[in-house]
Amino acid sequence: MLKFILEKGKYIILLAVVSTFLASAATFVWGTTKMITNVVTLITGLITHEEIHSGVHMISALDSLLLAIVLYIFSIAIYELFFGKIDVPEWLVITNLDGLKEKLASVIILILAVTFLEHLVEWKDAKETLMFGISIAAVLIALVFYMQHKKGDKE
Repeated sequence: MLKFILEKGKYIILLAVVSTFLASAATFVWGTTKMITNVVTLITGLITHEEIHSGVHMISALDSLLLAIVLYIFSIAIYELFFGKIDVPEWLVITNLDGLKEKLASVIILILAVTFLEHLVEWKDAKETLMFGISIAAVLIALVFYMQHKKGDKE
């Protein structure tokens, strides 16, 4: 009886797949809306010759799109791990949890770099920016070390 419940219980994982896919779709819409708004503001500013500081806003929109990608990768990976292969590019095929962690770590590194760039563009306090940069660097170093360690284990 317990075996049956556990075997059929895997379908509860579909909640994670569906919810992260929906979150990804919503985040793509949100990021796209932000990007379109930024482009319209940029074009309007060029036409009216107003000074525009849209770099931070573009980076913020890019950050939103990267988050949407993380959610999408997670949704695909969880489905593949529990239910089977789906037609995705080869680089997106996940065969185990370590592969999922590696893919997510790669995108998280990119998100952290974009977040730091966004903070750097808004530069207000040098000491705060330095501390923020050190914090981001510590996390990046830990993620890169983890990825290298896992790569060494595979070889």
